[in-house]
Amino acid sequence: MTTITTGLSGIAIYLPPYRVDLQSWCEWTGADWDKISKVVGTGFRLLGPRQSIYTMAANAVLRLIRQNDVDPGKVRYLGLGTESSTDNSAGAIIVKGMVDAALKGLGLPPLSRNCEVPEFKHACLGGIYGLKNALRFLNTDGNDSLAIVVCADKALYERGSSGEPTQGAGATAMLLNCNPSIATIDLRDAGTASDYRSVDFRKPLINRN
Repeated sequence: MTTITTGLSGIAIYLPPYRVDLQSWCEWTGADWDKISKVVGTGFRLLGPRQSIYTMAANAVLRLIRQNDVDPGKVRYLGLGTESSTDNSAGAIIVKGMVDAALKGLGLPPLSRNCEVPEFKHACLGGIYGLKNALRFLNTDGNDSLAIVVCADKALYERGSSGEPTQGAGATAMLLNCNPSIATIDLRDAGTASDYRSVDFRKPLINRN
């Protein structure tokens, strides 16, 4: 049996342009800057009025394609990992549509029509599930194809809450293929654990109409 080596060959990020400096935020709110800087960091990004997790994801994917000179026609898997999607019927096809439109504007071919477009909705590790599934795709159905996984999220908390300084937004896209140039990933060495917790955070969809 032939062993296929798969893994990571490229990575690109997209951050929205609106940044809140946490040291300034501490001055506004009276929070402890020393604690915040050690626990959280130095700042966070926020979406603009015409931005969404889909536009961030599309920007990250487009940047990945251009930076790595990817042939869009060879991309047969585009997975979206998120906990912030706003459509329960469509997966990464929304991102694919945006990317295809941008590629057309640049005079480049679109992503393959035979491209799988799943979404993995899960807090914290939706992107990991997408990554593992992409590697399984390459090992079974890949046929020398390319896979892209993009993780995109936005997190907003109430003003004055303990979670406020931890909020933010951004997207990361990863290029996966056979014989990778950056890192080999062997799923046989990957660990998995799960347990239901009745006391946990939730993000229910609320109809405000």
